Order: sequence, then C-alpha cells, then structure tokens
Amino acid sequence: MIISLYIYDISKLIDNPILTKNILEHTSKYNNLSKRKVSESNYHMALTKLNELNANIESFNFINGKPIIDDYYISFSHNDNYYGFSISKINNGFDIEAIIPDSKLEKLSKRMLKEKDYKLYNESNNKNEFLTRIWSEIEAAGKMDGCGIDLKFIHPDYIYKSFKLNNNMIVISAKEDFEIELYINDVRSTI
Repeated sequence: MIISLYIYDISKLIDNPILTKNILEHTSKYNNLSKRKVSESNYHMALTKLNELNANIESFNFINGKPIIDDYYISFSHNDNYYGFSISKINNGFDIEAIIPDSKLEKLSKRMLKEKDYKLYNESNNKNEFLTRIWSEIEAAGKMDGCGIDLKFIHPDYIYKSFKLNNNMIVISAKEDFEIELYINDVRSTI
C-alpha cells in the first residue's frame, strides 16, 4: 500500500487560504497566530491534494481532534522548519520533529524511554537521532490511533518508517506494510 507524504518548507505558507467552516473552527484553537497560519496552510494544501484525488471534501471532519474524510486517512504535522501531511487508503500517523539538541537529551531520555529502549539509546552512535525517532514514533502512533501521546508507548505491532530531512526526523506509522511516496514542495522526491 502507498502512503503519500507531502512536506512543505515553512517559508511556503498560504495567505488567507479558503477552508471549510469546520476546519476554521478547528484551527481557531491556536491562540498563536503563526501556528494557526501553519495549520491553515497545511489544511489548504491537503484539501487541494484530496480534491485532485476526487475525494469528497465536504466529508472532511474531526473525531476527537483526528481528521477524517471518506475513503482516505490523513495525518498532519509541523515544526519550525516544515509542515505537511500524509494521505492514504490505510490508517497512518505522521510526525516531523527537529532533531533533539544535546541540552535536552538526558531529561527527555529518562522521561521517555523504557528500560530496554534506554539500553539501546546508550549504545546508539547518534543519541540525538535515536531519541528523536522514538519521540516521533510515539507521536505518529498517537495520531494514527487518535488517542494522543503516551510517552512510554510504541505499539510493537505497528510498522514505523523513518528518514531524515536536513536536521529533522520524519516518521510514518501504519498497521500494515507500506511504501512512502514523498513530495517535497510538490516535487516528487526520493528517500
């Protein structure tokens, strides 16, 4: 199965995007105007892609904060560098995180990792990337399940695929095997 992943440089935000009423209500929860603009740009770009797939845009809604649309699963993420979304016929979760800096490693690793993961973390050649990948897997699984984040939970039966984009970790989760079709700023890219 294919999961299409669209990632955009944060400098490519959309001014005054046309969005449905329910999406505007959802994005209005952001008190921070710059985060709201990122979120609205993300939804605008997703609706554009869903429209190209002949998806029923009017069916776009939220259940417990998780976006849903007839026949497609969609997941959103953003950070200070990028924003984007995944679209597929299979349920999936997507997260993008800047690589965790050295100054936060010790505190986060003790808070997040189970004993067996902490051992792997300590043996890792790149603790920053290891911990960022774990964090992103937790986020992606929580988005896929629509249940939020449990810092000590990575579902053992889920499939996680990750890659780096500059100094950012990208993770997609699903319950079945998948291939990633990647687009960066709407240009087909390879991982």
